[in-house]
Amino acid sequence: AVRKADARRDEASGVAAPAATAADAPFKTKLKPLWGLEHNPKADVVMSLGFGYTQRGFARFVSTLRRTEFLGDIVLATGPRFRPGVEDYLRGENVLAYPFTYTKVAKKGRRRLLNTPMGCVLTNWYADGDKREGRPLSYARYEMYRTWLSFYEPTSWAMVFDFRDTFFQRDPFTLVDRSPKAPNLHLFAENRQVKTVGICPFNYGWLGCWGKETPKRFSNNSVVCSGSTMGSVPALKQYTERMVQEMDKMKCYRKGAESDQGYHNYLYDTGELARLPDVRVTLNEQGHGVVNTIGAMNSHRVPAHMKGPLDTHWKIKDKDGWILDWNGQRSAVVHQWDRFFREVVGHVDKLASDHLRKKKAIMELGI
Repeated sequence: AVRKADARRDEASGVAAPAATAADAPFKTKLKPLWGLEHNPKADVVMSLGFGYTQRGFARFVSTLRRTEFLGDIVLATGPRFRPGVEDYLRGENVLAYPFTYTKVAKKGRRRLLNTPMGCVLTNWYADGDKREGRPLSYARYEMYRTWLSFYEPTSWAMVFDFRDTFFQRDPFTLVDRSPKAPNLHLFAENRQVKTVGICPFNYGWLGCWGKETPKRFSNNSVVCSGSTMGSVPALKQYTERMVQEMDKMKCYRKGAESDQGYHNYLYDTGELARLPDVRVTLNEQGHGVVNTIGAMNSHRVPAHMKGPLDTHWKIKDKDGWILDWNGQRSAVVHQWDRFFREVVGHVDKLASDHLRKKKAIMELGI
């Protein structure tokens, strides 16, 4: 018998990638995935920038996703070096790992919120060299996303994520409406009961890159998290291109507003994303849709009487540890779970371990 993971890989073998278009050309990379693995053009795909983590750190993302029986592609920008055990683990999970490298040209340190390096130039991504100036790696990941999207058919769907603080409880791709008139670009908000643009000094400040009146204009809007976005491949291509275009234009990091989330909110709030051709964008409020972004609910800025445990206060964690949407269903994807680390980490690690134990048993049986 052939294991499911091997079947997925065999399905990709010999399947031609979509013909390159003029829009793909600026994002063409000279890199290939490690270990001879190939993209499956017909698959759905999850993409992220994830490097430097331990095997457990990778398993919290990758193994929880594979546990849902997601058989599509997982594509990660991992860098060329791995901690002990990580290389064998990622290869065993058929992760398409890209060994990108970068150099820091800025004297500044790191982002205060996510510790993503700033002032980065990609040193091995582009065949003719990186023509952009040093920018946060959180910006450069959108170039990577756009590169990877060129390997997939228009019928495929994709999700892009922050890596460290995301885990999976259900396969999100089985839950999305792909009918012709349904939204094909899904954004996900943080909890607006405790966090709006006007309440959060970071998000308010990032929007100030477009002038001091801009954050005032959108102060009552929900904060749209840039750490999770889902869409059809054609819609996500347009989204990532528009993000890169705005980043190249504004260079907000020069003004101290280095986060990619400012761009994400600006393009949504001003209607720029809705004006993209054939893009039908929708914003899913926290606890609705396939991603449940919970971090704001435990922020230190939230008054003490408005926050508490996920189970007894927010009532979105059941007795078995599953994180729930507001309708009581298990959330497909949980983002920013580490803000409730002590309360959630055991559940995350159990999901990852369950997958690894099941996989080991199957291999021992030769199934």
